[in-house]
Amino acid sequence: MSGEDEKQPENTDEAEYSEEKRYFSCKLCNLHERYDYFGKSPEFVRNYKLKEDSYVLEDPFAPPKRGEYLILGAHCVQCKISVCKDSNCSFYINGTYCMPCAKSCRYNFPKLVQEKLNRII
Repeated sequence: MSGEDEKQPENTDEAEYSEEKRYFSCKLCNLHERYDYFGKSPEFVRNYKLKEDSYVLEDPFAPPKRGEYLILGAHCVQCKISVCKDSNCSFYINGTYCMPCAKSCRYNFPKLVQEKLNRII
């Protein structure tokens, strides 16, 4: 499935938070998990704005209303597929890249980033 065919939640600065159950799926490892919010400013996180639209889950292991959260994943800046934050699936540099895209465009990254990426691929 190409990234263009994938239905993405609406973006970004507007809060998207409801009681409706929504699910995030990583297209590389098939992680399938409920998420609470997609965007940059989850209302349950105080005074914090994410750098990219992300799938966010209120931390199920923390007491309620503590503002703790887990970032499940984001969309690859190159191909737009949804990808989790596991280091086998994605790499972050000024945005999330799926590992196939990170590998294919790694020579465009700064030298130190290339070295780090080469160690994990």
